[in-house]
Amino acid sequence: MRFIKIPHIDDTWDKVHIKTLSPSSFSWICNGCAYQVLLQKVLYTLGDNTYFLPPHKNTILGTIIHKIYELASKGTLSTPREMMEIWEQLVNEQKKKLIESYPTLLNPKINDYDKRNKAIRYAITIHEKKTDFLLESTNIKIVSEKPIVCEDIGLSGVVDKMIIDSGNIDIIDYKSGRVVDEDGNLKLEYIVQLHLYAAMCVHLSLGNIRSLKLIDIEGQLFDIVYDEELSKALVKDVAERIVKLNNAINARQFEDLIKPDKDRCGYCSCRHICNYMIQSDELIYRTICGYVKRISSSNMYILQNGDITYYISGIGVYPIDDYYGYIGKKLVFINVIRTSSLANNYTYKVTENTLVYEL
Repeated sequence: MRFIKIPHIDDTWDKVHIKTLSPSSFSWICNGCAYQVLLQKVLYTLGDNTYFLPPHKNTILGTIIHKIYELASKGTLSTPREMMEIWEQLVNEQKKKLIESYPTLLNPKINDYDKRNKAIRYAITIHEKKTDFLLESTNIKIVSEKPIVCEDIGLSGVVDKMIIDSGNIDIIDYKSGRVVDEDGNLKLEYIVQLHLYAAMCVHLSLGNIRSLKLIDIEGQLFDIVYDEELSKALVKDVAERIVKLNNAINARQFEDLIKPDKDRCGYCSCRHICNYMIQSDELIYRTICGYVKRISSSNMYILQNGDITYYISGIGVYPIDDYYGYIGKKLVFINVIRTSSLANNYTYKVTENTLVYEL
């Protein structure tokens, strides 16, 4: 095997031009690090999905949960046993896909039986509430996982669920995590995202917005009051953000977009290619980058990053085709841990969930 090699991103910016943002990307630009969104666009432009880090466990489970909800609403799944079987099937499919895509990912753990049980309980209520008139009516249409593209207003995304009823639209967004903040209020980013989906539906003349709803993993329903003026203002903001992002790309000036944060960077989906990432000392799973300086044994690479020398052990678990061929190459190790609780900040070992890229 060889480590996945990502082309140098500096050679890719000329090919990057942002036409649309998803509602979630827009929220992240406003509240997180806009540079992360640009790096995601770079990786997308390179055209190889393995250049992206694997989706977070909660993202994968969220997709599985949405699928079970969809099948329950259609009547394809009706019993807890059927739902548990499809859950295990989908989890195993995702695990196999991860192992095939990422050669150093030895044992991805994505299952979560607490989330499974909560999702199944809510899926049962979906099935029980399904009424004959809803299925038979010619005026009501239920759409799940619907891709929507509105390039002329700079938006694109996938709606979890829409109910179109005689020209009225209910937009439903399922969340596998918490939907309220520490004060018990709905998270602002979710309100923004639903209003952007509403803007796309209105722009495409799909109907009038009747309701916006959030449903959490417990099946708890949160109604959001639709604000047409907010929706219009957000669309205008999206257009302005896209112009700003493209100007930054053209000028190669990203300073105003980069917002390193120890908590945020440690879980960033682009931390493996970001030169500005910082990490908290409290993180157990860390990201280590450097040039392979020498190889002290068949089980250890010694990396140099500026004045710092890192020792990465456990390499022997990988059947590398040319073990010594990586001397002088730049490697990044994601999800490595200290060799012991007494080890210094420069001695690490790989784990079952370590990812390795050549940059």
